[in-house]
Amino acid sequence: MFNKLRRKFVLIVVLSLFTVELVIIGIISGINFYNLNERADALLQMISDGGGKFDTEHLKRYDSKDSAPGDDSSHPEPPEVEKRKRNLSNLIGAGDVDIETRYATRYFYVRTDLENKIKIINTSHIAALSSKESRAFAAEILESGKETGYIDGYKFLVTTSDKDKLVVVIDFNSDINTATNFFLISCLVGFSSLIVVTVLVALLSKRAIKPMVENMERQKRFITDAGHEIKTPLAIISANTEVIEMLEGENEWTQSIRHQTKRLSELVQMLLKLAKMEDEVRQEMVITEFNISDAVIDVAEPFITLAKSKNKDLTLDVAEGLMFTGDEAQIRELTSILTENAVKYAEENTTIKLSLSRQGKETKLCVFNKGEPIAEESLPKLFDRFYREDSSRTRETGGSGIGLSIAKAIVTSHKGEITAKNTDGGILFTATLIKGKAGKDNKTESKKQDKNK
Repeated sequence: MFNKLRRKFVLIVVLSLFTVELVIIGIISGINFYNLNERADALLQMISDGGGKFDTEHLKRYDSKDSAPGDDSSHPEPPEVEKRKRNLSNLIGAGDVDIETRYATRYFYVRTDLENKIKIINTSHIAALSSKESRAFAAEILESGKETGYIDGYKFLVTTSDKDKLVVVIDFNSDINTATNFFLISCLVGFSSLIVVTVLVALLSKRAIKPMVENMERQKRFITDAGHEIKTPLAIISANTEVIEMLEGENEWTQSIRHQTKRLSELVQMLLKLAKMEDEVRQEMVITEFNISDAVIDVAEPFITLAKSKNKDLTLDVAEGLMFTGDEAQIRELTSILTENAVKYAEENTTIKLSLSRQGKETKLCVFNKGEPIAEESLPKLFDRFYREDSSRTRETGGSGIGLSIAKAIVTSHKGEITAKNTDGGILFTATLIKGKAGKDNKTESKKQDKNK
């Protein structure tokens, strides 16, 4: 169980880190591509406004000779201030360009008439495309009918005037490749850090959960020690009660003592059994292939008589010849717990139904009994230790609130699942067991036992 707890701890940490990295990389890459797109739009608009050339009047200039409107050039700023201004010029925001951008931007433009007939092609600012290729590019863009968009790493803008159309195309392959490489490097670094963290957490997880493990060990040790200690006084009380009845005769007080002593003894026994179940001591499980149909019938049939004595009927619908790999003793106990629970809480003059079936690899044991419905939020709690949905009713039937916990531990040890739900005016318990699952998990331990023999 502790190894399972460690695996869950490592899984939670790794998934949390993966989620954080995914969000961070996604946000940074999203902002990067957004800025890239905004910058492309600004350049396209600037070139279009200039009729195919950069509108230099709107370009930012950062040399020391420039001054803002209203500045007194007769009083130049100190050199350190000018230097700081030039350093600040590197912080270009999304959509902003400076005076050097026109020399670094690769683009071409095509001017056509309103019928899309090409009049002018200018490829003097790009070397990657010839006039013929630029013509084909422009034809494809005009045919698409879009005003702006991307084609093979090139972004375009089509503006229409009263006389003609202007198609401006900018080569953004370099910027896109840079952004893509940044994204891939971020993913690689994130994945590498995830592997490193996984290894470190796996190595240190034992120390991290050590306090929790020690606390659970103390709890189980306390239950075991207390259970064994309580057995002795209970045996003495039971023996003394018998002596009193022999000397004074049986009365309501001695009957009450015997009843409560028996109930407490059963509770202690079940507590010890549950502690042992939750310990998941696999080497103590006897894994064999057995006829689960015969086992269920063998356990359930004696309850038919018990049910009749309480004015209830128990019917069995068990598929014949079903084989199952697991601990036969535990499966028998699971059947006993569910059947006894149904007989206890079923209403009088009703029918209790027990069925066993096979659906693919799943073996399902279902027990249904009529009775008052249980609140939906309380159904999962039925398998908690000492949980009682109706404490007064539980006292009447003599329940301890621990039987279903043992049933859940048995199903869990066989890699299955147990559920409870309200249906047809009653409650249906379904234990789903995976055929052969327990046998596979315990194959190594079985071999060890055979070697020890």
